[in-house]
Amino acid sequence: SDQPDVPDPLLDQAANWPKNSDDGQSAAKPSIRVIGFGPNEFVERQAVDVADLVEMRHTFPTIWIDIVQFGDAKLISEIGEVFELHRLALEDAVNTHQRPKVEEYDDHLFLVALMLDTGGSLETEQVAFFVGSGYVITFQERSGDCFENVRSRIRKATGRIRTAGSDYTAYALLDAIIDSYFPALERVGDELEALENRVIGSPEPGNISPLHNMKRKLQLLRRAIWPHREVFNRLLRDEHPLIASENRPFLRDCYDHVAQLMDIVETYREMASGLVDVHLSSISMKLNEVMKVLTIEATIFIPLSFIASVYGMNFDRDRSPWNMPELGWYLGYPFALILMCAAAAGLIWYIWKKGWLR
Repeated sequence: SDQPDVPDPLLDQAANWPKNSDDGQSAAKPSIRVIGFGPNEFVERQAVDVADLVEMRHTFPTIWIDIVQFGDAKLISEIGEVFELHRLALEDAVNTHQRPKVEEYDDHLFLVALMLDTGGSLETEQVAFFVGSGYVITFQERSGDCFENVRSRIRKATGRIRTAGSDYTAYALLDAIIDSYFPALERVGDELEALENRVIGSPEPGNISPLHNMKRKLQLLRRAIWPHREVFNRLLRDEHPLIASENRPFLRDCYDHVAQLMDIVETYREMASGLVDVHLSSISMKLNEVMKVLTIEATIFIPLSFIASVYGMNFDRDRSPWNMPELGWYLGYPFALILMCAAAAGLIWYIWKKGWLR
């Protein structure tokens, strides 16, 4: 091969590879599972060294090498050298902060996808693919994936996966990643429906925090799903000898699934934004109701306060007959009370007539 040597650059960068343990120690040694298969044959085993991979590559029409964790830079470098993987692509495969993408090389394709965590959370992990003639190599950050259905199809020879080549195997794996987003979105939809009932049924200030968390979840999903659209679009648009024409319709199906996911996410985002508006409107209406009650009470007591303040003035009646003659009336006090009650009753009747108490 006329490519630059792989081992030394990767060994130099090994110190910067991702940490997989909580205590910050170096990543664990890679776990390598190899599945070799053809129309009438199938072998699945754990590989311990590169020689096993070379043997299976020469034995089976198609092999799938699944590498989990990147703790052994020398081993990964040897794998890259044996399969003549491009150095820059191999560096991207083990540095797990890549955006979903596809890169074309002379004898292989390099793809990056984001897979949802299998534990039910919305965290994603990077999965890198090398697709060449007769082989698919996947690099995963940690154990646990959504590929078990693909493994089962290979074991049972279900469909055309054993006969359609490495490009179809890569499609099946990518399709499994994309399809794993649908159950996650279904759970998000259930949460959104529960939030909708909560916001409409009980508009409390505490609802705003779950709504913002929901919007954040949907934003994370959108950022994870959206770049896959360009990946499949490029695979469909650009001709490459590794992708057979009969397998292109399957890639188009993946593209349609990504578009469907984006539509669902956008719909949920609009619903979440609408719920925020409904929540704020409900809180505002609730506050307006409180303010209306207080305003009505204040309106009723304003004339009562006025009457009481008038009769509370200390003008000397001996100085002038015009100084509050009502204070000398025999029924002055009952008159003041009746006047207050009449004023209050009149205001209540007026407010009721306007419909402000209904």
